[in-house]
Amino acid sequence: MDFYLILGLVFGILGIVLMIALVIGCGAFIIWFIRSWDKAKKQRQVNAETQRRQHNGQSVLEWDGPRAIGNPDPEFGPLVEEFPRKGGGSARFYERGLVLYQKRVPYGSLSDIFFDPGEAEQGKDLKEAIQNSAVLWLYRKGLHRTLAIRDFQYGFDHSSCEKIRDGLGFRND
Repeated sequence: MDFYLILGLVFGILGIVLMIALVIGCGAFIIWFIRSWDKAKKQRQVNAETQRRQHNGQSVLEWDGPRAIGNPDPEFGPLVEEFPRKGGGSARFYERGLVLYQKRVPYGSLSDIFFDPGEAEQGKDLKEAIQNSAVLWLYRKGLHRTLAIRDFQYGFDHSSCEKIRDGLGFRND
């Protein structure tokens, strides 16, 4: 047999083996990443369920800081925190629910809350500003749309978002 034919065959088989190993490795990484995300999400949900049991099965925003000034809502109770929206309107967090845009969301319909503090640098264009912004993600149960409260749309500080997340029981342990 020709030396170059054998060498080509060996490198061809080696390339196929490496590609198969790469595909298997990528698949294993994706599965590990999804499982670790689900594990953290389940722990936050367990924390929220524990808090609901403390309040007779109701989701109540526990708040130890100063409360916002405003009228109570007939369905959701007293106003706890308000984030003014640039250009008018606001996100209002009441004791038992949230009013965002024209949506009324009781806290019992939330499956998870995640706060991403973002990066200090705003970015050069709108795409980078959105990617670098701080955001409070509100995941609702069922086939409802996820709600996002971003810092370039609303005036909030990071400690308020963390207090809301922790006050509803979705804290990271």
